[in-house]
Amino acid sequence: VCKVGLTATPMKSSKPLRLLCRAATTAAAAVALQRYRSSLLDDSRNGFAQRQSHKTVPTERQSQRFSPSTTYGDWDSNWDYLHLSAKDVAEALGHEWPIKDYVMAIRKLFAEHYEFSMTSRFKSLDDIDKAIRKRKDDLPEFYREAFMAHAWGGAPVRHIILVRHGQYEEQRDLAKKFKTEVGKHQFNLDERLQRGVYLQLDAKRVLTPLGREQAVRTGDRLAELLHPSLPGRVRIHVSTLTRAKETADIIAMRLPSHVVRMPPDGNLSEGAPSLNVPNNWGDAADVHVEGSRIEAAFRHIFYRGVPCKLPPPPLSALAKTEASELVSAENAFIGPWPDKTRHEYDIVVCHMNVIRYFFLRALQLPPEAWLRFGGFNGSMTILDIRPVSGQVGVDSFGDFGHLSLEQTTFGMRQGLE
Repeated sequence: VCKVGLTATPMKSSKPLRLLCRAATTAAAAVALQRYRSSLLDDSRNGFAQRQSHKTVPTERQSQRFSPSTTYGDWDSNWDYLHLSAKDVAEALGHEWPIKDYVMAIRKLFAEHYEFSMTSRFKSLDDIDKAIRKRKDDLPEFYREAFMAHAWGGAPVRHIILVRHGQYEEQRDLAKKFKTEVGKHQFNLDERLQRGVYLQLDAKRVLTPLGREQAVRTGDRLAELLHPSLPGRVRIHVSTLTRAKETADIIAMRLPSHVVRMPPDGNLSEGAPSLNVPNNWGDAADVHVEGSRIEAAFRHIFYRGVPCKLPPPPLSALAKTEASELVSAENAFIGPWPDKTRHEYDIVVCHMNVIRYFFLRALQLPPEAWLRFGGFNGSMTILDIRPVSGQVGVDSFGDFGHLSLEQTTFGMRQGLE
């Protein structure tokens, strides 16, 4: 039976009716197909709009975007406000300002602070004169560079070693219990401000046995890496959260006793450091509070070294020093100083959100990309800051080569998958 409207017509009807039925059926199919295509297009448009909403920052969150001091792709050489001026250098050295003769000022700097030798870059003041002639068009900058590189032995290269804590007991059921007891918003507020029930929860978030193994392996690896530089300036910073402090304690036990332990710093604790693009992850209130303190921690840890007048050795140490060694000790504090690069190391045991943010901020890249990076428990991210230029370089990100596959975890997830 061919149905046209509500009329049933036998298949043996006349040819015109059969043609009419065929035409009606074709038209109905075309309408149905068009509706189907339209629905697919609408779904596609809705899906595209939904996907696009995750790629852009909502209007109400634009104020929380990071504002770089220079256009991305360029480099702000004064990012830490320690790109000293010629006036700053003159005041530090006790030179008269304004400097009337940069040639004499530079020669005086090298004569007082630089130990000429056959193995040093500059063998004599004649080499300094040659360098002055080559730099005749930018002598104030040469003056600044010479100060940073050689005054009192020169500013150190600063190595920042960011270590993620070991695996820990996440206590998710306890967290849900606290949220139910005090309410979601109060719990979130306590977490942002690191107080109240959040501190009770944190006390239970101790390292797992595997987390302690990870900390041991990380400490041993740091001891190997730093062995050529020990003894030297090495400091350990740590957040105030239990898992980080336990990790730092284990690492410190694997290092020499002279390594300086800094007081725990709440600004290094975990949090939402910035907006996340794409997906706009992170509550606005979290970013508002936690982002500010994590940025403060960045400014506290990341800066270039500056030349430092070494303090004289204590009298008790001099009393026990042999006469031949006493001359060497005095020269170390009086100068001139050998042309040898100094180094100092800051080990920062903290959390992966903080590490990812530090990494991007130090490289002057958009911090909104922080959640695109991973980072296993016990992994190490190493950056260095050059004193003369202030440039920041990366030696490694999330290095976990010291851990076996069985010891490789991201939270409670084990291995690479």
